[in-house]
Amino acid sequence: MENAVITIGRQYGSGGREIGEKLAGKLGYAYYDTLLLEKSAKESGLSQHIVERYDECLADKWLNISLAGGVKDVSHLPLPLRAVLSQFEAIEQIGKKGSAVIVGRCADYVLQNKENVFSVFIHSEMSRRIARVAQRNQISEKEAGKRIRNTDKQRASYYNYYTDKEWGASESYNICVDSGKFGIDGAVDLLQACVQKLSGESE
Repeated sequence: MENAVITIGRQYGSGGREIGEKLAGKLGYAYYDTLLLEKSAKESGLSQHIVERYDECLADKWLNISLAGGVKDVSHLPLPLRAVLSQFEAIEQIGKKGSAVIVGRCADYVLQNKENVFSVFIHSEMSRRIARVAQRNQISEKEAGKRIRNTDKQRASYYNYYTDKEWGASESYNICVDSGKFGIDGAVDLLQACVQKLSGESE
């Protein structure tokens, strides 16, 4: 699997972003998370503030449209959907180049017809996520739990609406990894081994 693109979906507080960034570093791949927002804003002509505002946030449920299928004329679309479409377009461009790790933003769905895509979902038990979020943000465990539930709900709604798959369901991804069991570095090592195996590389 040359010029692979690794897409990472993640539960909030599971360490998916950190795993993605470390994995990209080990593989020598480009890493896209907030950088994807900058890229999509620049190429779409929308302000970065607008793209960030609607990042992984479901808006305008009344409009039944699959943005991943490609929409040529975006001028008539509501601003939230134009922001989403700009991210999808940026993901498609990254997919053509390969050798990248992309976190979130339905990237696995946008690139599902590409042979060089390896889709991952990172999860962990709630107690571990609460502890991680509380410590990282210096908030109470009660507040951390509330933030986790709200963020996961938002991500699931976004993903399920714009794709024909289910957020977090094992069949929606090539592999699901429990970061609570493996740890951050253990998850990185596991995924690196998977990519090397798919690429036919030996250790």
